[in-house]
Amino acid sequence: MSRLIRWDPFRELVDMRDSFDRLLGRFRTDYASEPAAWMPAVDVVEEGNAFILKADLPGIDKDNIKISISGDTLTISGKTAEEKKEKKGNYLYQERICGSFLRSFTLPALVDRKKVQATYKDGVLQVTLPKAEEAKEREIKVEVA
Repeated sequence: MSRLIRWDPFRELVDMRDSFDRLLGRFRTDYASEPAAWMPAVDVVEEGNAFILKADLPGIDKDNIKISISGDTLTISGKTAEEKKEKKGNYLYQERICGSFLRSFTLPALVDRKKVQATYKDGVLQVTLPKAEEAKEREIKVEVA
C-alpha cells in the first residue's frame, strides 16, 4: 500500500543550509593555524567644524602608530609588538594577534592640515581634523534688487 508524503520545500532549504554550514566549517578549520589579519575598530564623527576619528589600539606603543593625509584620504597604520610565546603551558584559547594594520578613510571635506591633532590615551587614538575654511558651511545673504 502506498501512502502520500507531504512535501515541505522549506525542509529542503534547511537541509541545504546545514550542508553549506558544514562545508564552511571544514574550510575554516583548514586555515585556523594561520595568523589572521586584524583591523582596529574605528568611529568617525562630524562635530561642528571638525571630524573626530577614534580608533581602538590597545597595547600598541604610540611610537608604532603613523598617521598621514594625502588629498582627501586619511591613513592610519601601525603594528603590535611581537609577544614571546612560552612553552610552559598549553594554550586553550588564543585570539590576540600580533602584526601590522592599515586603515584608510576618504574624508567628505577638505581638512586644514596645519591644525590636525592626535592624542593617544588608554589604548584609544583620537584624531581631530578641523575642516578647511573653504569646506565650512557659510551663510550667503540674499540682496533684493
